[in-house]
Amino acid sequence: MSFLAPLFFAALAALAIPVLIHLIQREKKQVVRFPSLMFIQRVPYKSVRRRRIHNWFLLIVRLTALALIVLAFSRPFFERDDLDLATGGAREVVVLLDQSYSLAMGDRWERARAAASDAIDGLGPDDRGSVVLFSSGAEIAMRSTAAGERERLRAAVAAARPTAGATRYAPALKVAGSILAESSLPRREVVLVSDFQRTGWRGEEGARLPEGTTVRPVALTSGADLANASVTAVSLARSTFSNQERVAVTAVVVNRSTRSLRGGRIALEIGGRPIQTEPLEVEANSSTSVTFDPVTLAGPFMRGTVRTGDDALPTDNVFHFVVSPAQPVRVLVIDRGGTGGGALYLMRALAIGDAPRFEAAVRQPDAVPDEDLRRASAVIVNDVAVPAALGRRLLRFVEAGGGLFVAAGSRATWAGDVDLLPAALEAPVDRTRGEAARVGALEFAHPVFEPFRTPRSGDFAAARIYGYRNVKPGMGTEVLARFDGGAPALVERRVGAGRVLLWASTLDLAWSDFPLKPVYLPFVHQAVRHLAAYAEPAPWLTVGQVLDASSGTAPAQAASTVVLTPSGRRVGIDEEGADVLELTEQGFYELRSRTGDTVTAVVASNVDTTESDLTPMDPKEIVVATAPAPGEGRQAGAAGQTLTPEAQERSQRLWWYLLCIGILLLGADTLISNRLSKT
Repeated sequence: MSFLAPLFFAALAALAIPVLIHLIQREKKQVVRFPSLMFIQRVPYKSVRRRRIHNWFLLIVRLTALALIVLAFSRPFFERDDLDLATGGAREVVVLLDQSYSLAMGDRWERARAAASDAIDGLGPDDRGSVVLFSSGAEIAMRSTAAGERERLRAAVAAARPTAGATRYAPALKVAGSILAESSLPRREVVLVSDFQRTGWRGEEGARLPEGTTVRPVALTSGADLANASVTAVSLARSTFSNQERVAVTAVVVNRSTRSLRGGRIALEIGGRPIQTEPLEVEANSSTSVTFDPVTLAGPFMRGTVRTGDDALPTDNVFHFVVSPAQPVRVLVIDRGGTGGGALYLMRALAIGDAPRFEAAVRQPDAVPDEDLRRASAVIVNDVAVPAALGRRLLRFVEAGGGLFVAAGSRATWAGDVDLLPAALEAPVDRTRGEAARVGALEFAHPVFEPFRTPRSGDFAAARIYGYRNVKPGMGTEVLARFDGGAPALVERRVGAGRVLLWASTLDLAWSDFPLKPVYLPFVHQAVRHLAAYAEPAPWLTVGQVLDASSGTAPAQAASTVVLTPSGRRVGIDEEGADVLELTEQGFYELRSRTGDTVTAVVASNVDTTESDLTPMDPKEIVVATAPAPGEGRQAGAAGQTLTPEAQERSQRLWWYLLCIGILLLGADTLISNRLSKT
């Protein structure tokens, strides 16, 4: 017999305390003076110098009861091997069935369902079973069903199909752990049915199972090396021909098998129609790329698909993408002299580049139409005096999500009743005499300066600043750059849904030679991109990612509340949460308006091509990794491992019987004591 808490035996020493007190207790003599003894009865005196035990039976009953209670708290159990324990006690069995798309290769899925059905058929009359389907996530298909209801468990397995998700073992093991932790049955078992891909296991610490759990892996690797070529990515190269935007598609194909692919074909489809087909040959364990002829972009949300011929795993032979004509970033420049004045260098910088393309217009401060403000994504106020009326309009523009760049030269003033600038403008500083000022202390973590953080990516200190404005940053602002004397050079502030950048000098040659330096053009581009919150729409997303229409994950408008999935299912996007939807299918998702008759966006969804890497792992890695942490006991895992002492004690529950016997003896002691006291 063994004990989980043997230190409780120290309490047995306390059993001797009442016996010792009884044996060594001495009666003290006390002299009481009394005037007369004639009315007092004479009693013979007995010596009680050392007492003896008169009722040994009663003492033994009391000591035995206390000893049994102490023994119960020490949690005793009889050590047995796993074969003895395996023959008794009901089981809580959780069947984890992998339904990632790699199970569609060959006959893996049929064998997976057969293995899950065999585990269900093996349930005893007192056992309970659960079925958990998993890929990138985990879903409980049927939970804790009695063995007498095996048909429901079989129906859950029969209804399962391979999904478009990739294999991730940790979520499934965590769900199994939660089911087993809530079970009161003495034996716990996990049947893991999978092809055990190396890419699906990252050794997550949070996937540990409760103590005493037996993990039984069922591997489904194919016996032969089947051919498998997958389209892992496409690249889109834009160009312009005859004032029409075109895109050239290049597909990357990877052959992950040991067999070369000869005589294959790869096709480009636009809008569901084949456009071009090219021959495809890929050597074993290598990759190749195929470039198709440029295609003219006829309209927004052009759907493209690259497709190869069928092989053992057809799911990864298709790659979808969506491409739309590039939308320019509209910039409104407010300058005192038009395009030939101080805005000359700005306009030239904004005219260069196509990722994105900038569409700039120049207006004077007293001639800014409302239509220009509505169409603009960013406004540059280039060293001008801003009237109060224009300042209030710019405030509303920024609060609605627009971006504002203010260049503070000698002519820059701002209406005092418009709280918009990130810093108060003060007196100019003349650095024409002596050494010119330099720009330094850049916040490279900010999006404006992030492209310049690597060596030889641009030197702002090369620009000589001959004059700048003293500025006093306000509350809630961030200084992004400073001059060499410590004065703020670039300050940012969030106002409503938009941002404001204040440059404490000019963007022309009036106060510096900054426009002549190589960093000028990328600085202007980055500042405008940041203020306009420009993000090029992703041509595709991956199954398992979240589509967030409100944050610009997809080019959707706020009115998009209905999603048409690739399988034709209509889902209200607010049913999944705050304008979000998890992508679970391969194909094209259509985001439609509230009425459902207008397509506001199309999102391409592709499978995670890491699932195409069928390199297997040893299932014992998962068995070992799911064991308790050091100090928590050993885990019952595959065949041949020993159950933990905690699991054996929990299955025997000897402490409960000992505690009941001890309490019954104390009750008997009370009855015997009462009867003896009356005699």
